[in-house]
Amino acid sequence: MRRHVQLRLATVALTLTAATATGCASGAAGAAGDCDAPGVTKNAIHIGVVYPDTGAVSGPLQAARAGIDARLGAINAKGGVNGRKIFYDWRDDQGTPAANAIAARDLIEHQQVFGLIESTIAASGSAQYLNDQSVPVTGLAAEGIWSKYRNMFSFSYTTGAPVDTYGTFVKSRGGSRSVLLQTALSGGVNDVGTKLVQSMTAAGVSDGGTVSYTPGADNPAAVAQRVVDSGADTLLAITDTDALVQVLAQLRAAGHAPKVVMAVNGYDAGLLKRYGAGMAGVTVPLFYRPFESGGPAIAAYVDAMNRYAPQIDQPQQDIPLMSYIQTDMFVRGLEEAGDCPTRQGFIDGLRAVTNYDAEGLIQPIDIAHGQGRQTTCYAFVQVNDAGTAFDVVKEQLCGKEITS
Repeated sequence: MRRHVQLRLATVALTLTAATATGCASGAAGAAGDCDAPGVTKNAIHIGVVYPDTGAVSGPLQAARAGIDARLGAINAKGGVNGRKIFYDWRDDQGTPAANAIAARDLIEHQQVFGLIESTIAASGSAQYLNDQSVPVTGLAAEGIWSKYRNMFSFSYTTGAPVDTYGTFVKSRGGSRSVLLQTALSGGVNDVGTKLVQSMTAAGVSDGGTVSYTPGADNPAAVAQRVVDSGADTLLAITDTDALVQVLAQLRAAGHAPKVVMAVNGYDAGLLKRYGAGMAGVTVPLFYRPFESGGPAIAAYVDAMNRYAPQIDQPQQDIPLMSYIQTDMFVRGLEEAGDCPTRQGFIDGLRAVTNYDAEGLIQPIDIAHGQGRQTTCYAFVQVNDAGTAFDVVKEQLCGKEITS
């Protein structure tokens, strides 16, 4: 069950403009001990969260707030950042740029939040506005706009130059021709499909084209036949898991099970309980440490989820982990901004970090020099034959950017 808790934000007397006028990277303390930055009081920092709670893409991102709750719960239990606990208010952008623009403006202008975490595929709707206001943003870089603005931060980019890592993996598993299975999604997400195909081609896996499938509108048997007709032995899926399982069931029933099935999402133990053997053989590439690899970082994440995000029965899933890391990155920015943080201090401080690893959840990245550069190193997990667990089939596979 999802928890709908909205935290009221304190009224801030002074604006960022006044703080900037002082010429200080860290805001000066006000008469009541508050700092001269929106959302910052003596004992708290108030931020905003934007994600699609409703709309066409809400399903995969529905659990994003759980990861945010977990990371903020853990840091607040330790006293917050420099003695200030972090609270948030959230808005639904329905996964569309128009609604995203409205949500962001409301949080900045009416709720006076310090900055935003955007777990959405529609951040382009507010990107120009937030950059003009020098508002720090961390989130899911599903659009090219994340590579453009200095105030926007992500730990993994999908819209930079394509990389050959996915194709290299498929080739190593015996794949020789791929077909892309997708639903009608945004341009940003469709761009991911283009990059996947380019990765295949660079590794010597031929392109069998694209097959569209919208559950409830298309016949899964007819869609499966189109996959067979493509001559592909590899299925690349940019769909929700339900759609993928439906098509896979038809392919297997017809004796045309793909040699390799790679899905961009679906790393969720809860899905195994729901679909079981229907997900057998599905591989998911990860740009963070697999849960099955264990270690202190994974243990800390699971503990935080169990303590502070009880609305999620199964913490071992990708969307909460990604939003947890997005939130950790925001926390790091606040730490870099100093005792009395300003928005510009956050942006300058986090943009200077050269070795960020989300406390061991990801391979170290260079924030200072890596904006817009797609991750080249991935882990790969695969659902076992019984559909009961994910196995780590490749702890780390590093490729290179495709430059031509």
